[in-house]
Parts: sequence; C-alpha cells; structure tokens
Amino acid sequence: MTALIRILLLWTIFCLSASAATAAVVSEIIVSGDNEYTRILFAADEPIEQETFLISDANGRRVDVRLPGATVSLGAHTPPPNGAIDAYEIRQGEVVFNLTTPMMVSRTLNMAPTRADPRHRLLIDLVRVAPIRFDRASMEDAVLRQQYLAAYTPDSYRKAQPLGSKPDQYTVVIDPGHGGKDPGALAATNQKEKTIVLQTSLAIKQVLERSGRYRVHLTRSDDTYVDHEDRVSMARSWGADLFISVHADAAGNPDVAGATVYTLSARGERRIDGTAKTNGWHLPIEDGTSQEVSGILEDLILRETKSNSTVFAELLTPELEKAGPIVRNSHRRANFFVLLAPDVPAVLLEIGFLTNRSDVARLSSESGRRKTAEAVGRAIDAYFDRRDVLYAAN
Repeated sequence: MTALIRILLLWTIFCLSASAATAAVVSEIIVSGDNEYTRILFAADEPIEQETFLISDANGRRVDVRLPGATVSLGAHTPPPNGAIDAYEIRQGEVVFNLTTPMMVSRTLNMAPTRADPRHRLLIDLVRVAPIRFDRASMEDAVLRQQYLAAYTPDSYRKAQPLGSKPDQYTVVIDPGHGGKDPGALAATNQKEKTIVLQTSLAIKQVLERSGRYRVHLTRSDDTYVDHEDRVSMARSWGADLFISVHADAAGNPDVAGATVYTLSARGERRIDGTAKTNGWHLPIEDGTSQEVSGILEDLILRETKSNSTVFAELLTPELEKAGPIVRNSHRRANFFVLLAPDVPAVLLEIGFLTNRSDVARLSSESGRRKTAEAVGRAIDAYFDRRDVLYAAN
C-alpha cells in the first residue's frame, strides 16, 4: 500500500482512538502457524485499536503492533510455537514480535464477542515474503511509525531522534527485453535487439548506482530468456518503486528513427485484475476493511500507479530528446504485459529503431549508450525528487 494511503488510514485511526470512551485490557495473546502463514490473536474486554509497522535493522526483522490506549495484563503472554515468530516482547502500548522469516501483514480482522467467546478479538494474519520486499516496506513504515509516535506517545518519545522523512534509497528495476532464445529485432548490420538493450540497461544501471540514491536490479544481466510474468514478479518481489523495460523498435520504413516511451493503454488496464489474480500479484491491502472499502483502496492504488507511470513518461521524453531523436507523439499507450503490475509504476522504453542505420550506430557506440543512460538517469532523478517532496509534506 502506498505511503499516502496508509497515512490517511492512520489519521482515521487516530481520530477514532481519540474518541474512544474506554481503553481495552488485553487478556491473552496467542501466536499460531508456521513459516508460511502465521496468525496473531489478541483478546480483550473492549474493542482493540491497532496499527502495525514492519521494522528491519541491525537487531533483525520485527512486527511492531501498537495498541493505542490499551493495556496488556500480566498473564496475557503465551509461548509462540516453532515458526516465523520465535519470541515477542510486551511493552507499554505495544507488542513487538521477532521474526525468523520475513513476513508481511496480509489481513487484520476485528471480531465481536460471541456466545462461544465473549471477548473482543483482533486477528493479524502474516504471510511469508521475499526479504527485499520486507525491507523496502519497513523503510516506508518508518515514516508512518514516526507519524504514530508524534500522535500517541509522551513528550519523551516525541523528542526521540526522527526516523527520517523518506527512504534512504529507492528501488529501480531495469528490464532488458528479449534474451536467450528470443533475439528480438535484427538490425541491418546483423546486431540483435537483445544484445543492444542489455548493453544500454547495464549503462543505465551504472549511471544510477553512481549516485548512491538507488538500489538497481536487472531482470537479466546476460543472454538469458526470462518469461514476461517472471519479469514483473521479480520487480514486485524486489519492492520496485519504478520499472523500466528497455527495447529497440523496428519499422518497414528505414527512415523512421528515435525513441518512444509507452505506458499502459485502457485495454491493458482491463487486463490487470485477471492477470494479477493469475500470477498472485496481490495488492497489499492490510487493514481488515470490508470488501467495499478494500475495493476503494485497490482502485486508489491502481489510479496512483497509472498516474505515476504517466508522470515518469512525461519526464523521460524531453530528457531522451537531449540524447538523440524521438518519434512524433513520443509518449504512447500500449497493451504490453510487462506494464501490468497493479502497484509498480512502469514504462516500456523503445530506445530507437534497429531498421534505421543512424539509430543503430548511435545505440551501438559507447557514447550513444551513455547519452541515453544519462537521459534516463536525469528523468529518474526528477521523478523521485517529486516523491521526496511528497514524503516531506506528509
């Protein structure tokens, strides 16, 4: 879930909690499950308000469950089973769970009293994720946790050292198209698209890593074929903030030259839901909300992803024009599979035409590749400069 949406939800919880007439007393905490799926249960005499944060630091990975206004009774602790949670610590206003395996919250659910169990119960379900995804989410949670501390903790907590207003690094995934059994387009000089786009992608990676501002991953770093769905899944597993698929075009007219940037078309948007379900690209709706509210939040995430993809495309095209020619109407829409991630802003970049000799010469030279890579780097810097402003404002 994006930081802005989580902040709005946090503020709603703040307001509800502030108006609560009585504080809950937690009488029991039960951990169950294994290294794939784990459930945390809190039982109390009153409804339980909570906010959950992921933490990753020198002390390991943890899940911090904040319980505003609630107290935990002395006998609430029960030993956890052998699984993803090996221990937990009860503190004032929070319970911190130590993880042996990286896990993220997949659902929270408040359950009202029943005849069988007259207590109020809070369920927090965790699911195993890739370490890089956990660590990336924990950086965003650090910002939200600071918001929480400012709202709920005593003055001594408010004076604690700030956790930072934005991530130290953003994650960018570069996807060199084709590879292996799939050569892509063939230039008049017999050069293959798969080779040219890999060389350009490596140059982009070098430019980005030079600044120290980004974690950069390539979906392939050699002449290997990677399935389209795996390329997108890799980006989501790495916690990508931006995904760029690099290709080179071909045309029947050898005079056509220049770069093109594609974002997802309306037809492609209609494929997102089905494709996400098929490939397990679940949106991180973690708040135990009703189906109706979850649908609204999913729509917000999809809209934000589309908007951010468009923002980056509009920043990229003028930078590419400084490095070489671009086609008319250089920002276009298309139904490309690699653009279907519901929560990762993405573009497909055609760096030029292999059917045009000037483009081939430009893209085959070290200086030409460097100019393209630096143009992409400037656009990425501009895009994340805007993100930094958003973090600072919130």
